[in-house]
Amino acid sequence: MARALAAAVAIVALTVPAAAAAQRPLAVKGGTIVDDRGRAMILHGANAVFKRAPYYPPLTRADFRRMRAWGFNTIRLGVIWAGLEPSPGVIDQGYLDHLDAIVDLAAEEGFWVLLDMHQDLYAERFGGEGAPEWAVKDDGIPFTPVPGDFALNYATPAVGRSFTNLWTDRDGIRTEYVRAFNSLAERFAGTDTVLGYDLFNEPTCEFQVGYPCAIPPGAEAATLWLMPLYDQLVPALRAVDDSHPVFYEDSPTVNFGYPFLIGAPGGPAWPFPNQGLSHHVYCSEELNAGASCPQQEREATNNAVAIAAHNDVAPLQTEFGATDDLAPLRRVTRYADAAGEGWLYWQYKTYGDPTTSSSAGPGGTDAESIVAENGRVKTAKVRVLARAYPERIAGTGARWSFDDRKAVFTLRYRPRGGGPTVVVVLPRPAYPHGACTSGRGFDRRSDPERNRLRLHAKRRAARVTFRAVPCRSR
Repeated sequence: MARALAAAVAIVALTVPAAAAAQRPLAVKGGTIVDDRGRAMILHGANAVFKRAPYYPPLTRADFRRMRAWGFNTIRLGVIWAGLEPSPGVIDQGYLDHLDAIVDLAAEEGFWVLLDMHQDLYAERFGGEGAPEWAVKDDGIPFTPVPGDFALNYATPAVGRSFTNLWTDRDGIRTEYVRAFNSLAERFAGTDTVLGYDLFNEPTCEFQVGYPCAIPPGAEAATLWLMPLYDQLVPALRAVDDSHPVFYEDSPTVNFGYPFLIGAPGGPAWPFPNQGLSHHVYCSEELNAGASCPQQEREATNNAVAIAAHNDVAPLQTEFGATDDLAPLRRVTRYADAAGEGWLYWQYKTYGDPTTSSSAGPGGTDAESIVAENGRVKTAKVRVLARAYPERIAGTGARWSFDDRKAVFTLRYRPRGGGPTVVVVLPRPAYPHGACTSGRGFDRRSDPERNRLRLHAKRRAARVTFRAVPCRSR
């Protein structure tokens, strides 16, 4: 056989792939998300966060199969404190049952689930979501909504004071948050489908107190307000579920390319190895006026990967997008590919989202969705997000790229035991007539799912290279 394998192999492209295999547990080792055979995992998917009662999204089997056909393998499922603990000390077991049913359905369709304790603007009292009404401690400060982008309300005194009182455990509300979160972990301990727990979405501080609460905040802000929560919450979760990693979040200013605080000079160390970093990538010309959107997005990605390596945690981009503008979607997914990182788009459907920056732009609130409020799939957006990528990597030094306009995918890596690398070769729209492949250093084998291809490194192969392009119509 020639040294260069140049096989024009058509991988049959189906709109709905064959049934996915049952999920096996994932873990974090050495700053990497790995499967049960030690292979590095790359996760692609979307958020599914329902911010108003009943606080869980109406996901169906058809939704999961549609996303699976796009090559997705993970969802970030919103959990709202107000739904979990509607009254002090009372955990709504029915709410947990609904989440459990979604997790079970995800498992049947080949998905992992990141359970995300989600909030924006702290609580519904301020037009956001998260804390139940009884856990809002604003010291009676009047709240006057700021028109325009919802995020401007983070600067209001009542919202800021509510965060401060949570961070400082005023009247025991931080401890109650930990107790509520523990009930979630107790329910899902040992559930293979669960990827882990996202500890707190976009934690912020009270700007009225002054520095180090600023834009960007000083690293000391994490020491004062954020780490006391994590230092209490992480050991509590590990005590009831030591099989799933936690994914911590830093200041929301990191979304726009500003430095991370935890692990930075002058900031607190991250004391819990083999966990995860949940981070977001967006652009704000107001909050980081000196940097272009491409610069903000690139720096937000690279900063996350660098600080994750420093803190011995696995980075995962758990939000980006929230727009119908394809240009930032192309940039951010390209930067993630270059950094070797997975991503979860914001979000699958709008679900009546009351707190999204897209509401102030073209297309309104529904611009954030992949599936519009009228049920229409946004095919142009799907063509960008339905990307070829190496889902499981049995090797090191992996580098890959995907051109969504031409559907050209390239991959190279150094093989190292553990089984096959599974490459997602996407069906329609990227490969409507199948994927024609070439490369060297591997034997190609089929996968039970027809939009996936297994590459087995040849014996003594020092490097594997792989390329996929759309086959011509027959």
